[in-house]
Amino acid sequence: MRSSFYIAVFAALFLTGCGSLNLAENRSPAPANSAVNAAPEATIRSEPPAEADARMAPNALGSKAARELCFETNTGDTDIVREQTFAIEFEPFKGTCFITMHNPEYDDPPLESEFAIYRGNRRIAEFPDQFNGVNFGCWVEAVGFQDLNEDQKVDAVIVAKCSGKSGEYYENMVYANDGRGFTTNLDANYKLAEFKTVRQVAEYAREHRSAFFK
Repeated sequence: MRSSFYIAVFAALFLTGCGSLNLAENRSPAPANSAVNAAPEATIRSEPPAEADARMAPNALGSKAARELCFETNTGDTDIVREQTFAIEFEPFKGTCFITMHNPEYDDPPLESEFAIYRGNRRIAEFPDQFNGVNFGCWVEAVGFQDLNEDQKVDAVIVAKCSGKSGEYYENMVYANDGRGFTTNLDANYKLAEFKTVRQVAEYAREHRSAFFK
């Protein structure tokens, strides 16, 4: 009788142990990579700003190395504004530099700015009526090169600011590429004063082509 009792107790303990083992097995930690699988892997990508995309026509600009050479251009007593200086690859100025420069006495903002086309250290082309005739206190905020009137020639958009008695204001310009150089229309440019980006100026010029292109 006593032997039967011990056998029953031993069997109960054995079954309880198996149940505990199964429970522990069921609580095994999740695989180490389960948390990674739960969250989708982020894609690392450097997307250019939309405004940057809007500024430049395809293949309008030269290489990064060519731009670095533009920074070395001798512009005399002026300093180059690197952010607004570009190597360009469109006719009739293929293989040249669009250079923005300013009076070195004024850095922030770069007052007394001007811009021109250089080949090497030689200034080969001018932009007429810069800053719409304002002669002092102006600088370039942004530059764009696009074919605005679909004539297969790349035109220039300059977004600029000037300092006035009541504060800063915009003096934006559109330069039409006529195959020999750049021309501009002051009356049309005056209507660009409310715009702050190359995209806005370019869209207006496209919608009012007859005012900017003859």
